[in-house]
Parts: sequence; C-alpha cells; structure tokens
Amino acid sequence: MLAARSKPQGAEGLTTVNANSQTKPANEDVFEKAGCSPIYAEQLANSLEFLTHRGPDHRGTWLDTNDREGLGNARLEINDLSPTGHQPFHNPRKTIQAVVNGEIYNHEQLRAEMLAKLKYNFKGRSDCETVVALYQYYGVSFLSKLNGEYAICIWDAKRKLFIAARDRSGVKPLYWTVVDRRLLVASEAKAFLPLGWKPEWDVGSLVDGGWNTDSRTIFKDVRKASPGATKNSLCLLVRRSHQASTSLASLTIISISSNTGILDIPTRSREEMIQGVRARLMEAVRIRLQADVPAGIFLSGGIDSSVIAGMAKELLETGKAKLGAAGGGVDKLTCLGVAFAEGSGYDESEIAARTAKHLGVKYHKQLVTEEDLAECFEDATWISEQQYFDLGFVAKHALSELANQVGLKVILNGQGADEFLGGYPAYLPSFLSEPDLSWPSTELTEEKREAKHAEALSAVSTSRANSTAEETLLTLARNTVKHVPAPAYLSVYAEIAFSRWTDCYGSYSPHLTLAENINERTNAQMRTRWHPLNSALYSWYKTNLPNLLLTSIGDRTEMSHSIEGRTPFLDHNLVEYVNGVPPSLKISYSADKDKFTEKWILREASKPFITQELYERKKHPYSAPVIHPVGGPLHSLMCRLITKGNIDNLGFLDWERTAHTLQTAFAQQDSTLLVTTFVIAQWVVLSQRFGIAKAMKPDLLQPGC
Repeated sequence: MLAARSKPQGAEGLTTVNANSQTKPANEDVFEKAGCSPIYAEQLANSLEFLTHRGPDHRGTWLDTNDREGLGNARLEINDLSPTGHQPFHNPRKTIQAVVNGEIYNHEQLRAEMLAKLKYNFKGRSDCETVVALYQYYGVSFLSKLNGEYAICIWDAKRKLFIAARDRSGVKPLYWTVVDRRLLVASEAKAFLPLGWKPEWDVGSLVDGGWNTDSRTIFKDVRKASPGATKNSLCLLVRRSHQASTSLASLTIISISSNTGILDIPTRSREEMIQGVRARLMEAVRIRLQADVPAGIFLSGGIDSSVIAGMAKELLETGKAKLGAAGGGVDKLTCLGVAFAEGSGYDESEIAARTAKHLGVKYHKQLVTEEDLAECFEDATWISEQQYFDLGFVAKHALSELANQVGLKVILNGQGADEFLGGYPAYLPSFLSEPDLSWPSTELTEEKREAKHAEALSAVSTSRANSTAEETLLTLARNTVKHVPAPAYLSVYAEIAFSRWTDCYGSYSPHLTLAENINERTNAQMRTRWHPLNSALYSWYKTNLPNLLLTSIGDRTEMSHSIEGRTPFLDHNLVEYVNGVPPSLKISYSADKDKFTEKWILREASKPFITQELYERKKHPYSAPVIHPVGGPLHSLMCRLITKGNIDNLGFLDWERTAHTLQTAFAQQDSTLLVTTFVIAQWVVLSQRFGIAKAMKPDLLQPGC
C-alpha cells in the first residue's frame, strides 16, 4: 500500500509502505505523508518494485496532491479476481483509504453486519474491503471483529489519523522506521530503500538477541509492529498528523484487549476438551480453504500438517468446503513436501508420501540437495532479511517455488501448534516445575514429578561453553521471569565472535533480553496465576514464533514465490480455547509407559484424520541437514562469503576468531559451529545486498552505547 502526506514548508512527513500478500494486493502497501510531488510518487512506485514477489498480479495507487497523501498496492489475486478487488480501498466519500495484506476469513459475516448497520456500499466482494466499513463504524476497535492473518494500514483524512495494525499472532509482517521526519511502514524493510533509507546494523539488537525478543530488528531504528500485547489482544501504531515531530518517540502504541492471556475455564471432561479442540481446528481449516484460486497443503512427516490435510479431505468429501471458484473436491487437493538425502536424518518425505497415499491426494516433493542449499542460500537470505539458525529456510524457499510451479497461490501449513500446545522438549522442565492443580486426575505423582523435573533440567542444555559471567546472566534471566525457557539458539550465540568493542553495550544474554521484554503485568500473572508451562508457552508464542519462525520459514519464504501461507493452528478461536486446557492435557504423562507425550490433546483430537504411524510418532522439528563435507558446495560458499574483507566490512565481528570458527566447523564436522558459520554468512549476504554501512563503535556521548 502507498500513502503520502507532507505539510507546507516540510513541517513533518509520514511515509508508510506496507506490502500485501493476499487476495488483494498481496505484496505491498505504502502510506506516505511527505512532500507530495512526482518524485514521491516515483519513490513509492520504486518501493513497490522491491516487493513484486509478494504481489505480481496488479498494482494500484492513490495520491491526494492537495493533502499530500498516497497509497499503493501490488496485488496477489486470491479472492474477488475482478478489478473490484484492486487496492487501495476507500469509503464512498473517499475520506478513508486503506490497504490490507492478508486474509479476513469471517468477511461474509462482517459484510452482512455492515450492510445491516451501516448500509455500506461495497464496490466488490473482496474480503479486505470490509476493513474500511468496519473502521468507519467501530473506529480503532474494529480489529477485535477480525478473524484472519493481516497487516493493515489506514489513513483517515477527516481525523488526520494514520493507523497500522497486525494480526494477533504476527503471521503477516509489518515494519516501520522514520527517515527525514517521514514515517515509513512496509511488509519488508527492502521497500524502504527507494524512500531514502540508509541501512545500518543494530549491533545492540544483534548481540543481546533483541531482534527476536522485542520490537527491534537487525537494522538500526527499524522496528516491528507488535502482533499483540497478549495472546488475545491487538496492537496499533497510531500517528496523528498535527504532532509537532515525527520520531520514534512520537508514535503511540495502543493495545486493545479482547481477552486476557491465559484463560481460567471451568473444568470439563477430557473428552469434551478433545472435541472442543477438534471442532475449532476443523473450522480453522474450513475457512482457510476459502479462495477463488487453487489451494494446497505443505505436508511434512509430522502430526501438525498431516491433521490439516486429513481435515481438508474430510471437509471436501462432505461438501463443507470447496477448492477454488470452480468448486474442486478431494481430487483437486494437492500436498507438497521437502525431501532431503536418504540417510541424512532429516528426510520425512517417505512418511509424508504414505500420509498422502492414505488420504488419496496428490503429493509432490521437492528434493533439496546440498547443491540446492548452496545455490539458493543468498536469495533466501535476501528475502528473509535476517539470520536463521538452520538451513530449513533455504529449503522452504525452494518448496515455495515448487508450489508456484504447480499453479498454487494458497498453501495451508502446520506452523504454530508447538508454541501453544507444548510441542518442544524445552517446555518439559517448565511443565514439571510445579504440580498441575487444574487436573487432579493426573498419573504424575509428586515424588515422580520432582524426580522427572531434575532429569528434564539436565537434559535441556541452554548453552555449551558459558563463562561464569554468562552463567550469571542466565541465572538472572531465570530469576527475572521464572519458567521461561532460553532461546533455542543460545548455544550458537555463545560461539559468535563479536568484536571486543561490542562490550560497550554491556553484559548481555538473549535469555535475559527475552525475560526483560515481558512486562510486569504479565510477569505478575506468571508468578501468581499461570502454571509454569503456560508461562513458557506465552513467552515463545510472543517472541520466537512471530519474530523468527513465522518470518524466516513462514511468510517470507512463502511470499518469495508469490504463495500466501495460511496457518489454521493460529486461528485465535483455537488458541484462546487451548489456553484454558489444563497443562497435563498438553503434555501428558503415562505411568504405565513412564513417558511423556507432547501435544497430547492435539494427538487425540487428530486421531480420526491421521495414520497410526503419525499418532505414535514423536515430535521432529522441521530442519535441514547441518553436517556438510569439506570441499562441498556449502563449504565453498562459506569460504567465498566469510573472508577477511567481508567480515571487516561488517564491523562487529572479530576476523581471527571467525576464521577459526569456519575452519573448525567443517574440519571437525561440528554442528553448532556449522550453524554459527551459516549465521555469519547470512550477515555477509545482507550486508552486500542491502549495502549496509560498516558498524562502528558508537560515540559514547551519543545514544546507542
């Protein structure tokens, strides 16, 4: 989307760019408030050019030269394929302009409501057009009405008010910065480049992990719009045009609560809660099959994507859903998956193929070799705009290309289930740290719980070579917010050779940064009300999920090939319901087998739709092979990227120690050091592609150190 506004004599400016990935202009939105002239129109058009991959089907712009506002959008056509679906949207009086990236799944009900209450004159049947009518009727509280995955920018000319908002879970990206007193908002930071943005590293965010735990990014003064203050609330970025200045500090963040974070729901039977999860997930799948274009499913060897495929088949066979405008059935359902080399320990394609055969649906697999990982590494990094601690993001980039090649525009995936259903081993110590008083019938005795807790703590290692000082920081993090697991990449961070001058940022730890990012109100809930497992789930749902997973192996790698990813597990109705399920039904203990089962309630809810093989299979996180030989394609790529000149140009890494990491990683086939090497190489790629200035030690008299 595109918007521009500036005051005479350059009093202040607002420029926002927000990319869309959806039915409508899926790739970009730009809202600018700056001197509105042909040069600004050209800048905004150029910014959309950087987001063509998100919306290749149509572009639309709106400019008001009198008041100096503008909106622009590049469209990925999914719903309402006619010109009436083109963005930007506006109300009949043209006082409200909007662009929307994503999907509003309950748009039919909302449309009926606005026809009844407002007699609103819709120009078409696009789901995103309902946003304008809802805002006109409800004001900023309209967000609580939406069920979807979206990033929204609205300009209200009568109120001189700009609003940017993001969905509850952070499926759709939304970034903002201020350049020359202009506010820029975009779906991807690269869209800022034609608008005068000069990229710099946020070294403080890199070293303390803030890029993954708070609103910061790896770029200095580029922030992420928050997906929500709690799991069930919504946040907006608001800018009034009459404010005296445009700066990071002059922007207002508003939180609109629709529910508290972890709900207290009266005790129900085990079977009732299984049925409750099943019904809500089925509905989440049903509404995400809605599209006027073909839809498919990313299918792995895990339970999450498999139950979505199984439920989709059930819905299509019973006529409760259809595929595309032509109304295709199960015979049109397509599943796609990644295949790695046999024997690598990472290939799940045979399990996925068996699932597809069981369901009777088409299955395409994308074989990703080491050569493919090396070939796609730089492009996938440019798309992601940040580092990822696994080559899985490169493989997902390749898989999305396959989806595009077979003619799909919409893909349902299994992301998000682990974060609120207890799918990771790192959650087990939190689960065992206190008894679950909400489920007295548990088979886990107090004596057994305490013994298992000690075992779990020793099994989940947070780092591999911490100094006494680093261990002190970890202890402080645990004391700041209890029961919050450390970021999974902490062992990698311990191996990154940051330059000595970065000590000017003080002692740091990504775990401590995560803990300190939880506000005191939520912290109080964690201390006095929530079970420790729920505290752990909340912390990763709010940080690691939107800032890392939904970015690097979600929206970015899907939209790299114009694919809209949809996440049934992150439907807020399902998430809110599961919040009230006792911890002992998320991670269940069997005394007979003396073992724990992660995501137990999901397994039971999924049972009618998956194979016995999947029902009994343990969690295997999506990942790509890490071990690669000396002299192979990835080793050659790393040696080309990680050179003294390139590392010196970054400015924040020590060359001698980095060179030793590169040499040792491949020589000793050390998985942690290899991942560290991949991270450093991604920084080099971003430095080159973005033209990022060399990081320098900040002047101690200036903010930043």
